[in-house]
Amino acid sequence: MKLLICFFLLVISDLSISQEQEVISGQVDKAKLPVPKEKNQLFYLQRDPDENTIVYVLNLDGQTLNKSNPVLSYWIRYAERGQIEKLSFVQRRMAYGINHKEIEPGVYELHIQAYKALKIILSPSKKNGKYQAFVNIEGSDLILDHLFARIAGGSIFRPNIEYFEVSGRRVDNGKKVTHRFTL
Repeated sequence: MKLLICFFLLVISDLSISQEQEVISGQVDKAKLPVPKEKNQLFYLQRDPDENTIVYVLNLDGQTLNKSNPVLSYWIRYAERGQIEKLSFVQRRMAYGINHKEIEPGVYELHIQAYKALKIILSPSKKNGKYQAFVNIEGSDLILDHLFARIAGGSIFRPNIEYFEVSGRRVDNGKKVTHRFTL
């Protein structure tokens, strides 16, 4: 598991390969990170060393979910000019991209490429019929809002991962929940 998380953080870093020996030294203040509000947004992922954010949105053809690729992911480069950028091939295939499998009609099991241990279910909400991303943490079903990875130094090829957080709202009562996986 630790190896998988290390690989995840290695690949998700948006530092160039020419900076491969650079030490990861910055940590963001999570309370000050921007909160994206994209059209058809499901959830987002943030991590050290900056405020750049990966956003996961429904892939709709008009009003219909694209069954062959139900979720799209892309950067919002807040640390630069706030521009939207596509994920690189490596980021899409090895880190931030989504694997999906339809497990019943209109319901999908999703896994972020480099953190496959987290099972995300994409399905219509029982309350309003709109698609949402759900996770189960310690027996509680949550509507997934965001993910965060804290890096405490190291290099991009050997980051020291302090923790990984999953945050969302309980389906039954709307209460906000954050669960931290310490590595």
